[in-house]
Parts: sequence; C-alpha cells; structure tokens
Amino acid sequence: MSKSKLPERVQRVKSALARDPSDPRFEIAQKLIDETPDHISMWKSIERHEMDSDDYWAWAFLEAALNASTLPSYHYMSATDRNDLSNRIESLSIKLSRALKANDLDVHIVFVDWINFNGYYTFEDFGETNQWRLTDAGVKKLKISEILEYIAERSKTAIAEEPIPGKAGKNAEAIRFIRLMAKHNLLIYRTPLNNVIAIAANFIFDTKYFESDIRKLLSR
Repeated sequence: MSKSKLPERVQRVKSALARDPSDPRFEIAQKLIDETPDHISMWKSIERHEMDSDDYWAWAFLEAALNASTLPSYHYMSATDRNDLSNRIESLSIKLSRALKANDLDVHIVFVDWINFNGYYTFEDFGETNQWRLTDAGVKKLKISEILEYIAERSKTAIAEEPIPGKAGKNAEAIRFIRLMAKHNLLIYRTPLNNVIAIAANFIFDTKYFESDIRKLLSR
C-alpha cells in the first residue's frame, strides 16, 4: 500500500507522467507533485472542491498551471508591435467577415455528437433532414463572422493584458500566473483558491507568497 499522503488520483497522474516524460505536463508536475506538506495541502484543497470521481481534475490543474506559466510569443513584443499586431488581426477579421457576408458565404458552425458525425461541421452542408434534426434539437449555430469577431476581440484583450517585460517588477511572470490561475479556479470552482495559487506559484517561480499576498494582489 502506498505511503504517500497525496490524493490517490494525484498519485495516479504522477505515475502516468513518470512513464511518459515526453508529456508536456511532465516538467510542471515535477514542481507541483511532491510529498512536502505544502504540496499535499495544495492537492487536498483542490480535491475538496472537486466533484469528479476520475483523474480529470488533477490533469486539468496541471494543464492550467502549464498554460499560465508559459509566456506567449507576443509577450516579448514592444508596446508598439503589440498594438500593430492587435490592429492587424482586427483588420483581417473585418475584411474576411465582410467578404463572407457580401458573397453569401457566412455559414453556420455547429457541434454534432452523432454516431456518424462527431465534431464541428458546417450546418449548411447537411441535408434538409439533418438540418431539421439539428434545429429541432436546439443545437446552437454560430456564424463564421461571429467567430472571427470573437477571435479578434479575444486576441485584442489578451495582447492588451499581457505585462510588458521588465515593467511589472521581478515577479512579473509569477503575477501573470497568479491572475490566470485565479480566473481558471473561479471558472471551475467558483473560488480563486488563494492558498493553492500561492503554493503553486512558490514552487514554480521560487517566490514566497502567502495566501494573504494573493488576496491583496487579486484585489488590485
């Protein structure tokens, strides 16, 4: 019987990653899955807020931590270059959207989980019978122009919110991680889990945050 005090499902994830070091989450797991009191406290705190009975929540947390600690390429751009990138994405989105609308090509994207069709498809490419089935089932349809608008707006927000290198203090990457993980936890657990974030940030960035530090930072 395992002597580990980590949640059993976290132990299973650790074992799975040990068998596959090529997994992108392997390195972040090396920092976040261990037998120290803080590690154990962090994972048990997450487990208390989790409803799933499988390993998904542990994998999902590692994935979120990996994404939040990985800097996007536009992070290294100057403010001017970022502004140019944002404007270029917006301009291309508008041009493509207008071209699709003007030529009756602004079709709808739908998600289908049937036996023979599983994934995202163009609604207009289905026959009348299947179109009726989708409409009758209340399947949501989203126009390509709306998707383009969302992509442009999301990109604009992401670029604007990314801290400029060297202008947010020596813990800029850790602060970025904290804010992104708070968003993730609020979405999944409806609470930021400040203590969990503090522990994770400390192990990833070698910082010395306490739960109160995270609460103050997020309130700014």
